[in-house]
Amino acid sequence: MISLFTLLSVSAYGQEPVLTYSGDLYFIPGNMTKAGEAFMVSVASSGTPKTYTIYDGDFKVVKSFTDPTSGIPYQERNIKMSCIYELEAGGTTRGVVSNWEVEEDQTVENVTDSKIQSFELYDDNNNYHSRSLCISQTFFNTDDDFEYVRTRYDIIPISTKYEDYAKEHSTGDNIPTVNPSWGNEEIDAIMRETGADYFDHIYDAERGKYVLKLYKNVTYGGLYSTGVEVVSLDGTVKAYLPGITSISSAYNFRGKCYVRGRGKDNTNVLYLLGNNTTDIKEVSREKAGLSIEKVGSNLIVNNTQNGNQVVVVSNMGGQILRNVKAAQGRTVIPVSGLQSGIYNITLFERSTPIESTKIILK
Repeated sequence: MISLFTLLSVSAYGQEPVLTYSGDLYFIPGNMTKAGEAFMVSVASSGTPKTYTIYDGDFKVVKSFTDPTSGIPYQERNIKMSCIYELEAGGTTRGVVSNWEVEEDQTVENVTDSKIQSFELYDDNNNYHSRSLCISQTFFNTDDDFEYVRTRYDIIPISTKYEDYAKEHSTGDNIPTVNPSWGNEEIDAIMRETGADYFDHIYDAERGKYVLKLYKNVTYGGLYSTGVEVVSLDGTVKAYLPGITSISSAYNFRGKCYVRGRGKDNTNVLYLLGNNTTDIKEVSREKAGLSIEKVGSNLIVNNTQNGNQVVVVSNMGGQILRNVKAAQGRTVIPVSGLQSGIYNITLFERSTPIESTKIILK
């Protein structure tokens, strides 16, 4: 990636601008194009949807495009509820002694922000490319079309619970739900019984005793990822890979393209791509080398890699919340202060993502 904003050519009369752009600049290497010639791509730094522009070696515009799935409006409604739970019988039956009451009810207006995925690319000659932005003519086939990879999302109606939609549309590779342990078996049992996400231990003056104030978050609407698409610049979907949300690496081997991605159930999935949308085969599915459990206010990451990696915890908006060096074996990541919700856990090696999964913190 080049961070300059103007490329200059030198002539006898001084410097004259040849290419001016706003945003980041990337390269498409020659072995990823049909004619074997390299191209450049600029990505606009502002605007939704973002504009991508491809330039040839003379800095002439070959193609300018936007992702048609970006900039689509959707809604997400988040409801925070609470109730009181008595820990001891004192003239009252032990358990929940008040109805769930709504404390907050917010509906947010959003727009989709589709991004071109990046991944490692290998070929038969042991050539290796770690692409910050992958646009290619040779990844899926060798026609004249440029293609890129994006995550496919369903927009959930605002009237539908996210949890219900996820269950109904699951392909059997659900995001693992990490059930927390609060270090107390009694509290753990109460949280499972009530479905609460977290609690406060407070003094209730009306009852004259300490009680648990339980909280539960419910989400309606939002986005649900269903798989990965290979798309041409005019928006035509050339391949659809269900059950994974990203591609970690791709391999061109004896004229065939294999892609490796992560399933929602923390498995590595290998697909063989054909030259059309129906000629796609799942070659293998195996448990990944990154496993996660929650103990108290910590995430325990078990890593079977070589120990030279970094674990990054980010929210669904891409904001990095934790960044911890991952030793081989067991790494403890504090997550106290994080709200209930879905988070990305990504294992990086030399700034390249090699393992990724999602968890639900409750």
